[in-house]
Amino acid sequence: MDSNQYISAKNVSIKFLYVCGLFVFVFLFSFSFTYAQQEDSSRVIPAGSAIIKEKIDIQKTRAVNTANNLQEKRLEAVENSQNKRENLKDRAENVRENLSDKKQNTQERVEVKRAAITKKLNEKARERINAYTERIVRRLNAAIERLEKLAWRLESRIEKLEERFKDRALDLSNAKKLLVGAREEINLAKTNISTLMGLVDETLNNTENPRKEFGKVQELIKNTVSTVKDAHRALVEAIKAVKAGINDTKPAPTGNDESKIETTSENLIDSDEEGQ
Repeated sequence: MDSNQYISAKNVSIKFLYVCGLFVFVFLFSFSFTYAQQEDSSRVIPAGSAIIKEKIDIQKTRAVNTANNLQEKRLEAVENSQNKRENLKDRAENVRENLSDKKQNTQERVEVKRAAITKKLNEKARERINAYTERIVRRLNAAIERLEKLAWRLESRIEKLEERFKDRALDLSNAKKLLVGAREEINLAKTNISTLMGLVDETLNNTENPRKEFGKVQELIKNTVSTVKDAHRALVEAIKAVKAGINDTKPAPTGNDESKIETTSENLIDSDEEGQ
């Protein structure tokens, strides 16, 4: 082997050793870097887990709070809805009560007004009935007064006739009896007339509707008028009895006395007709 070949082989050996050394260095450096990186990673991982756990807890807390807030809002919404329904129900009830009160007040006002009108009409009806009854009473009193005057005149005439014609057996006892009965009828009529207004007032005061009781008032007036008519008829019968007694008297010696009696009797009848 020559020197050149030896030098070339030596150079090759040196290069090989250099490459091997470089490879070993790179390998050792890579291993050291990987190991250091793994060691750093093993140290960082626990810290990251805590942060993640903390974040998870925060999110859970937020979720729980959100759920609670949603539940509270939901409950609040339900409560508000119930309150609104109750308020609407109360308002509706108040409206119904107000309408009912207004209706009742309106009915009460109508009833009060109707009662006032009815009372006024009844008062006017009572006044008209009383005025009507008073007119009837005045007329009946005037009629009784005429009958009383006629009865006194008839009694006076009977006394005068009996005194003047006692010698001719003039019998007027029946006429006097009928006159007593006529006066009794007159007194009864006067009593009925005097009590008529009291009966009418009692009838009208015991009713709230005088117009319905007007029929009773008319019946009372009719009964009173009937007694006055009975008194008048009784007095007429007495006058007729006087005339009958005169006609049954014995004839006079001359015609003068008889003509006087007849004239007296006719005057009584005329007086009665004027009283009617």
